[in-house]
Amino acid sequence: MAGVGPAEEGRLSALAGRTEKVKAIFAQFDKNSDGRLSKEEMAALVVAVNPSVRFSEDQIAAILEEVFKTYGEFIDHGGLSLAGLRRTYDDGAGDVDRDFDALGLTLEPVLDDDLDLKKGGGDDSPKKGVEPPPDTPALPAPELSEAVKALVQELDTLLQRGVEITGDALVDQESQGKLARALAEMRHRADTLRSPEESFDAHMEMGAVLGAHGRWEEALLSYRRAIALRPEDARAHFRIGNALYSSQKFTEARDSYGRALDVARTPTDSKLLPQIHVNMGVAMEADGFMMGACEHYREAAILNPQQHRALKLLGSALYSLGELRAAEEALQHAVNLRPDYADAQVDLGNALYGLGELESAVACFQKAIELNSSHTEALFNLGNVRREQSQFEAALELYNRMLLVDPTNWKGKLNRSVCLLALGRGEDESLSAFKEVYKKTGKRAEIYEAIKVMKKSCKAKGWNTGLMKKLKSVSTGSTHGQPPQARAISAVDAASKNVRFSRADASASTPEQVAVALEIRAVEKITKLGTCIPTALRREASDDNLPDDRRPQGSAAGSEGKIVRKANVERIFRRLLDASVGAQAFAEAMKHINCRVLAVLDKDEMGTVDLGKVLAVAAVLCQGPIEERKRAAYDILLWRSKQGMDAHVPREDALSYFHDLSLVYKVPNYTAPDLSASGNAGITFQEFSSMIEDESIGFPYLSSLQKIESFDRFRHHGMICAATGYHIVGPRYHCVNGNFDLCASSYAAHLVPTTSKFEEYIFKEYLSESSTKKLSKFACYSPHSELVME
Repeated sequence: MAGVGPAEEGRLSALAGRTEKVKAIFAQFDKNSDGRLSKEEMAALVVAVNPSVRFSEDQIAAILEEVFKTYGEFIDHGGLSLAGLRRTYDDGAGDVDRDFDALGLTLEPVLDDDLDLKKGGGDDSPKKGVEPPPDTPALPAPELSEAVKALVQELDTLLQRGVEITGDALVDQESQGKLARALAEMRHRADTLRSPEESFDAHMEMGAVLGAHGRWEEALLSYRRAIALRPEDARAHFRIGNALYSSQKFTEARDSYGRALDVARTPTDSKLLPQIHVNMGVAMEADGFMMGACEHYREAAILNPQQHRALKLLGSALYSLGELRAAEEALQHAVNLRPDYADAQVDLGNALYGLGELESAVACFQKAIELNSSHTEALFNLGNVRREQSQFEAALELYNRMLLVDPTNWKGKLNRSVCLLALGRGEDESLSAFKEVYKKTGKRAEIYEAIKVMKKSCKAKGWNTGLMKKLKSVSTGSTHGQPPQARAISAVDAASKNVRFSRADASASTPEQVAVALEIRAVEKITKLGTCIPTALRREASDDNLPDDRRPQGSAAGSEGKIVRKANVERIFRRLLDASVGAQAFAEAMKHINCRVLAVLDKDEMGTVDLGKVLAVAAVLCQGPIEERKRAAYDILLWRSKQGMDAHVPREDALSYFHDLSLVYKVPNYTAPDLSASGNAGITFQEFSSMIEDESIGFPYLSSLQKIESFDRFRHHGMICAATGYHIVGPRYHCVNGNFDLCASSYAAHLVPTTSKFEEYIFKEYLSESSTKKLSKFACYSPHSELVME
């Protein structure tokens, strides 16, 4: 994190009385001085700090119910504690500075080390339920003229009257028409106030009131009127972004936050900047742009090192990208700044668990449960750890507690069933839960994972197999939902992995080639890049995708000019992937692209990569003929390193490309080439195509990949893999001397039936047969890879 300079110290000094302000507000309404705010005292506080809003009794009751439910750990029979009130301000339920000023309180200058910008409420905080919601800074309330106050009061009264009449928002057509006419008349009055400043304030406050009533479209109209008066006002653009976010228009919200960042230049804006970055990050997450979100969370943390929530969001986003160590560091900073931050404790536990630091992870989950005994994620995760440790009683208790809070959570039900069965209890209940989960979710991998745990328990405890047969009967009998490696490992003698395989025909793929091809195929599926076409990928190899300071000046740029941030790569892949790929699926795809491609190419861990290398490596994953993919890779390498329009790709760059492919796609026993002895003469596309198939220097796996892609949905007369006992789907490998058949996964892993004892096995490759029938697209073959999808 960046250090705090003199300017930052001055800014933080201005916020130093924040804790004392909370204490003063608390004391103002703690009428009986019992150290707690009762519901009556809290109601008085809500009304007093919102003088321009007329609350109905039902609204007050709803607000209090939500506060007392959310902050239960800070409430006893007397009411909400001081720490609880402080937490409500931290979590965005109010604005300390605004409330303090509205109450007319004064405060002597004090020093306070807890200087984090709070998460405020009001209309500066988007309300849409995307986790987690954006922050809002504690900005001073504007000085409003009497004319503006009267206009705002009239609008709130109008909206409140509509609620009182209909019992809901203004829903009938007649009421909507009356409201539209009244709003038009009020906006006209706002436009004709004495000065542009008053008109601006009126439109901003009207937008705030409309937003408070959930009328975001009307609020946007008011904010846009304000923007017309002050196009360079960052706060107005920020509020527009929040209103758009609340309307689930995430792309438009990002545009508004971007404009707010562009125009934020005043001293007041410096206080707003960290919050704009946080909100921009949350909006980007909602659209699946996790890498872009990380950039903004980092910037917010640099601008305000005490922004514990920006650090928490950064850590959570890094975790979702698979960057566990970086996530652990950011989350550790967050909990150091605020040890009672339960959500950050849970995410830190997740990161530590992923890093193999089990005891530290357990401590984080336990701390989160201490802070919030109803934290479902903490209960579930700690239950999972205990289940994996075979501490089934402890796990069962945790799942029971979680299900009391969230009784519809199917994962909790499934894991609870596993614990009951492991303890020899509740067989009928557990089987019923298995069937319910399977029917509702179709997530067969979850079912098989649970069955795998039970098989382990049955074997360890010597149970009979009757129970396992019942569990297996839950599924439909299809084998395609179960990962191939799980089936193979359970059926094959481990000693058979050392046998020697040879080919009866040189055109057949070797086991090593099939293994790498299956790995590439798995990456194709999990990253969604198998839907891209090579020409689209080649078009992205453009100087327009480079930062301004990296664009070539003159006729040449050199390879060093193609360095970009990972967030830039993310935007490119968003354009490349099919529009049907939703935000969540895109974020998941980028996680695997990051872990499998970008992490390999970002050798210095600086968050930057060579765009030419990234696109060239991705060319292998595209759909279409292999020659078109080679052509795309060659053209991208040419763009990356060209010195003129007639130049060829340097030989050293081609060899370096093959090296990158081998690292990304995990070629076993790979030896890096000696690039210094390769020379740097240019090579034509024909030479490049030949080199890539060369087993000694290239990447000779694309032909095998083409076979897997073309035939991985075909059966072979219902033939069974001798190593696994399951129907063969995809290429079939027939052992000539052993007279048995293997699927591609078993062939790649050198697996043979336990009854076969040859020193050498000779195989023929069969891709399809005349009577082969294509599988349903819903029963796809899952490659033998660590990336097999659920």
